[in-house]
Amino acid sequence: MASTIPKTAEENDSPTSLNQERDDKMPGGIPFIVGNEFAERFCFYGINAILTVYMTRFLRFGDAEATTWHSLFKSGAYFFPLVGAIVSDVFWGKFRTIMVFSLAYVAGCSVLALWPGKEGMLLGLFLVAFGTGGIKPCVSTNVGDQFTSKNQHLIERAFSYFYLAINAGSSISIYFCPVLLNKYGPRYAFGMPAAMMFVASIIFWLGRNKYAHVPPAGKAWLEDVVSKQGLSLVAKLAVIYLFVAGFWALWDQSNGQTWTLQAESSLMDKNLGFGFVLLPAQIQVVNGLLILALVPVFTFAIYPLMGKFFTVTPLRKIGIGFFVTASSFLVVGRIEGHIQAGQTVSAWWQMFAYVIVTCGEILVSITALEFSYKQAPLKMKSFIMAMFLLSVSLGNAMTGYVNHAMVKPLSVTAIESGSDTWVTLSNAKGFVTGQKLDLSSTGLSAQGAEKKALEGTFLVAAIDEAQSRVKLMDVVDRKPVASTGSFEPKKAQVSTYKLVGPEYFYFFTLLMSAMGVLFIFVARGYREQTHVRG
Repeated sequence: MASTIPKTAEENDSPTSLNQERDDKMPGGIPFIVGNEFAERFCFYGINAILTVYMTRFLRFGDAEATTWHSLFKSGAYFFPLVGAIVSDVFWGKFRTIMVFSLAYVAGCSVLALWPGKEGMLLGLFLVAFGTGGIKPCVSTNVGDQFTSKNQHLIERAFSYFYLAINAGSSISIYFCPVLLNKYGPRYAFGMPAAMMFVASIIFWLGRNKYAHVPPAGKAWLEDVVSKQGLSLVAKLAVIYLFVAGFWALWDQSNGQTWTLQAESSLMDKNLGFGFVLLPAQIQVVNGLLILALVPVFTFAIYPLMGKFFTVTPLRKIGIGFFVTASSFLVVGRIEGHIQAGQTVSAWWQMFAYVIVTCGEILVSITALEFSYKQAPLKMKSFIMAMFLLSVSLGNAMTGYVNHAMVKPLSVTAIESGSDTWVTLSNAKGFVTGQKLDLSSTGLSAQGAEKKALEGTFLVAAIDEAQSRVKLMDVVDRKPVASTGSFEPKKAQVSTYKLVGPEYFYFFTLLMSAMGVLFIFVARGYREQTHVRG
């Protein structure tokens, strides 16, 4: 393979290299890297946009179970970058690492599209998380590897193309994959991302003779990580990233999870005016658009205004971002309260919450990326970036744990089928209209346009305390649930949630606010250092 190995940081900083002839030609590998990133991000965000809806609507998972599995999937997707970084930096180098993990990625997407059911979904998601996580720490740094001191003035333009590809790929897939799921079902909805990931792999492979191939550093990087200075830095940053994980526990719920489940309700009016009606999973596309619109506002207006009152530091931005993010959950909690009470709410209110959470993302996520890069010594930058991505993994694990732990099993003595479905409980006191109930293995079938098992999440339509029973209604359109069949008490599992309705979102508001208060004291004790090339 024809390749040019970029000079090290020390060589690029030498007087000789700085006086080399200027090269204004973009490296030949950049178009292939950018094309690969567009297709890969289309794939990942397409899957992510429809995953929770697929689990609740097609696999009949309960809302909490779907959120738990979705959170674990994203937790894995941001854990495996640590594996990818080690494999790339120590053993294989970036090109081989990206190609091998991409094959696992393509296999996972194919399994999702072709193997219906829970087993196929779990295997597919594991392979997708493994694949996307493995390539994540390699792709962006591969952009920088293509440049030398002759053309380093083009790096900013190359990264602009790179991040434009990310936003374009993710936004297009978030808008169109829900349409495919709604019209043609999961095979086509997951099949399109699978095809795009196959294309992404082909594009990257075609550029193999155009790339600058930086050889792996071997095990030498461990000397920096396990040194006294390295371990001290890792420990200090680990504390910071623990708080950043709290941010991700909230933000990722706006990215295809609980906010999308909220938008599924027919009581959220998704007609935005002028005849423009969104599907529930499409609302999240506004996040990417808001990022493009609001980053310049923060850069040229908000940060300078803040600077007139106090010194604007990365940790202060992050701390403010925690409270901004917490306030977005106040808005969605308020929305949930109206929906639970049977009141119609405009989707514009959820979009308002997206404006707030996007402001929090700019303050926390973008700032934390910059902060991580500057705090890491030159030989530890990839490792520290992998640590930062682990905060995303931990945040999603937190969300998954909360959704698993809040499930409250119920003692059910009977389920009466008919034009109305009544669930008889050992005690019906304390239930409220609009409260969620999860049912599985009941032995009954729900009547409707198509016959299906009476499983998934339903709402309490009415409460009969005298006979200790509650009547069910559909979680989306809130219509009475008609059912047939015989109740199987030995197999049936019925549960509700300890956090009812808006209480769920308010819980995360309190969690993030409490972490924000503690972060103030942690940030005051942290001494920032900057490590960049001379």
